[in-house]
Amino acid sequence: MSGLSKILVATVLLAAATPALAAKKPLGPGERIDLNRAGVTELMRLPGVGEKRAQAIVAARGKRGFRRPEDVLVVKGIGPRWLAKVRSNVTVGPAASSTPTSQPGARAKR
Repeated sequence: MSGLSKILVATVLLAAATPALAAKKPLGPGERIDLNRAGVTELMRLPGVGEKRAQAIVAARGKRGFRRPEDVLVVKGIGPRWLAKVRSNVTVGPAASSTPTSQPGARAKR
């Protein structure tokens, strides 16, 4: 294999791994991830959260949004020890809504 071929193969492998590497970018000091709004890639930045666990968090919040960080404990594979470890890096904002909200000043139908 020529030197150029090796570089090409390495580039292709690196490009394929880039999303996973970007997901594991460490959290900065004071950086928090909202369990109700974060996507799979962002959730994967939390320690101990891979793609499958991140997808499970998204699925669990889809059934009913999280009202407090402890609500994430319903996700298989997430326990109190994990939550204690990441508590300073997670927050729970208002659940993302898929239904449109009424416009200010709009009249209600009677």
